[in-house]
Amino acid sequence: MSPSSPAGEPASGPAAVAAPPAPAGCLSLEEVRARAARAREAQAVWRRYTITQRVERLRGFWRELQAAKPRLLEVVRRETGKPTVEIEVMELCGVELILKHFTRNAHRILKDQAAPRPWILFNKKAYVRYVPRGLVALVTPWNYPLLIPLGDMIPALIAGNAVLLKPSEWTTDTALLLESVFKTTGLFPEGLLSVATGDGSIGSEVIALADMVLFTGSTRTGRVVARAAAERLIPCVLELGGKHPMIVLKDAALERAAKAAVWGRFANCGQTCVGVERVYVEAEAYDRFTELVAREMATLRQSLAPGYDVDLGRLIFPRQLETVLAHLEDARARGARVSGGEIVDRERLLLSPALVLDARQEMKVMREETFGPVLPVMRVGGAEEAVRLANDSPLGLAASIWSRDLPRAEALGAHLEAGLIGVNDLMGHYAICSLPFGGMKESGLGRRHSDEGLRMFSHQQSVLVHEWPANAPELWWFPYSELKAKLVSYLSRLS
Repeated sequence: MSPSSPAGEPASGPAAVAAPPAPAGCLSLEEVRARAARAREAQAVWRRYTITQRVERLRGFWRELQAAKPRLLEVVRRETGKPTVEIEVMELCGVELILKHFTRNAHRILKDQAAPRPWILFNKKAYVRYVPRGLVALVTPWNYPLLIPLGDMIPALIAGNAVLLKPSEWTTDTALLLESVFKTTGLFPEGLLSVATGDGSIGSEVIALADMVLFTGSTRTGRVVARAAAERLIPCVLELGGKHPMIVLKDAALERAAKAAVWGRFANCGQTCVGVERVYVEAEAYDRFTELVAREMATLRQSLAPGYDVDLGRLIFPRQLETVLAHLEDARARGARVSGGEIVDRERLLLSPALVLDARQEMKVMREETFGPVLPVMRVGGAEEAVRLANDSPLGLAASIWSRDLPRAEALGAHLEAGLIGVNDLMGHYAICSLPFGGMKESGLGRRHSDEGLRMFSHQQSVLVHEWPANAPELWWFPYSELKAKLVSYLSRLS
């Protein structure tokens, strides 16, 4: 997910969106270092907890989060302008699915794994043991201030680590509320989770203090994070930009595809890394598809009210509004037909949803990550052209194909350069935690979720145990002899 200012932006409510000076909650570098030191002390205790103990404490934390739901809804809504339903469904329900998956599967995933051994080593035992990395840094954006931090924090803690969280300045209050709920449970060593608020310099310091870093944000800043991690020789996982191409073939179920396109683009006001960014429709279906899309868009209810009858909120980051407007202006200048995209309230970052028809590949809306409520639709001559244009991007996070011919659609999906492929579906991969989640090309490094998405928070220790006979030397030890060499060679051939 790739907000354009990954270092974060100052916290604000919907009516106060002008970027202030340094946020009041900005820590000093000395305070960040002190928090990291306390986190390491807490981790030294936490790592001795059994997996069962860690799991039960995290379940207790979730119960406290559920009790704090009214406060969470209020704070997230104030900081992001999200509709209530999206906070509940796309954030809190997503966190619950992640928690349930990893707490139910932690023992299986993190238990010692026996390793096969050659026959010549028949009297030995070999296995892999998973031990915590230590202090994990999470540098998170503003578009999903609950789902992304908690989605990474839960497996990191289950694996026995401490967490140092650097949130976006635009969603500082949400992060501090999470930290407060975590502390007040009384279930964890003091300092095991710590929030480091501030600007990009704080993010850099957090990375400099950690044993592993997970970054979600722009490709541009992802490169900076990767260089910093490489300099320290620590692992980093990067989830960066996306430019989801949605390919609609002429035999698609067009009503479902149109509804999916509208939700896949305008959910979270278009600020979702895996959300639809461009649509390629076979010529025979273009007019009907765009008619259905326009009809669906006309039903969207946009407001900052707190009720459950709101579909579309606002942009979160002021600079993003200028990016979206520039993309729309470029599309108009290049001959596209644009409906919507009007500024409803600039101060509150309210922009009406925009439909861009007769889009062409050279337009910014088709080539650059827009990250806003804009849906460009381009006519193509066939599936092969659509796949070629879909792959004509440096980004490769998510893509989808829509067709009634499932075998053909699945086969075409294998030719798409994206880490997440949907066939008549989209944006659901994150909820299926048994699936690896991540991208290709410039959309990131590494994978979240799946078994390896939990194990990545651990060092792998390869353990070799000589079981018997207790006092016998190995054949390949000193002193060497021709007989020993022949015997070892013979036993190796039998292995």
